[in-house]
Amino acid sequence: MTQRRQYSSKADDKKPASSSDSAHHSSDDDHGHSHSHSHSIFGHSHSHEGHGGAENIIAALEGKGDRGSRVTLMGLGSNIGLTLVKGVAGWYLHSASLLADAGHSLSDMLGDFVTLVCWRLSRRPPSERYPYGFAKFETLGASTMSLLLIGGALGIGFHSYHLLIAALAETASTMPSGPLQDVLNNVTFVVPVPEVLMHHDHVHTVDPNAAWFAALSVCVKEWMYRLTKKVADDERSPVLLANAYHHRSDAYSSLVALFAILGTWWFPALPLDPIGGLLVSIVILRQGLSLLAGSWSDLTDASVSTKTKHSLKHALDPLLEPSSSPALLAVRHLRARHAGSLVYVDLIADVPSSLSVLQTTSLEEKISQTLMQARKEVAEVRVKFHPVDG
Repeated sequence: MTQRRQYSSKADDKKPASSSDSAHHSSDDDHGHSHSHSHSIFGHSHSHEGHGGAENIIAALEGKGDRGSRVTLMGLGSNIGLTLVKGVAGWYLHSASLLADAGHSLSDMLGDFVTLVCWRLSRRPPSERYPYGFAKFETLGASTMSLLLIGGALGIGFHSYHLLIAALAETASTMPSGPLQDVLNNVTFVVPVPEVLMHHDHVHTVDPNAAWFAALSVCVKEWMYRLTKKVADDERSPVLLANAYHHRSDAYSSLVALFAILGTWWFPALPLDPIGGLLVSIVILRQGLSLLAGSWSDLTDASVSTKTKHSLKHALDPLLEPSSSPALLAVRHLRARHAGSLVYVDLIADVPSSLSVLQTTSLEEKISQTLMQARKEVAEVRVKFHPVDG
């Protein structure tokens, strides 16, 4: 027997307490893996992907969207502005790190589009083609976000690595003979430097005023991280949380650009820019891998945490009281899994063999309502009754 939350598309827009609110993990219990469950980028079974996304974006722009859509649109606007500002400033102020940071913001723009479409479409009620709902599409969205983070981290890391080797080769060529020069020569000999870097002429000097634009980016992206994370925690949405961490990764990137610009100004001989880039790429890579690991758990139907299972089972304790009617003798083999940000539960309930079909139906409704009230993320409960004689 099965009980499912009732879905309402209008209610989802105004009040995330129906199935949209059930789109949560327990933020303390099941976030041992970084929330990596995402939203669908596909519409309902008979609509085109592009049309559904366009309608959602228009609704959000007209103020009809929910909190997730609005905060994502704010992030999208900030990324567009920062990409233009940092790109122009990096070009005219001759700052390679600021230009690279603008490229990172450009990747964030794509991530915001993915998040916005996934967030909205995952809140659709079940359809004929998707009778179990669109929640698992959330996982696809968060997976996309994690891959964007990983790809950006690898790009920044390899670029910074090549710049570091080129800087060490240039330093070794200007150093007096000695053990340190030999070490640097051996390093640059073992690790070849790309030709494009070897023959690059450093004609322009970085204008220290570029630091102002990097500082502006740090402030804006950190603010967007805090704002998006607050909404993600309130809505218990993994795809919004993934987007929040994307904002934080961009803040890290801008912070490195800031120190690289100031460091180049204060200590021209030190290769601070590539070293900082490598450090940031490692941080971003760890975030992306963590999000991807969580998405993989959802895609493979991994169980919720042991703590959450105990919490679900404990919520049914009042129904096990002798005075409870219809009688519930025991709850066994309780299982739960995530589908996006929703949780699906199934269990075996021991009941007296004398119960009628009407009584077991009433008890099944009580079990489902109890679990859904105890945990907003519970979207569906399947109960199998096992009769016990005596």
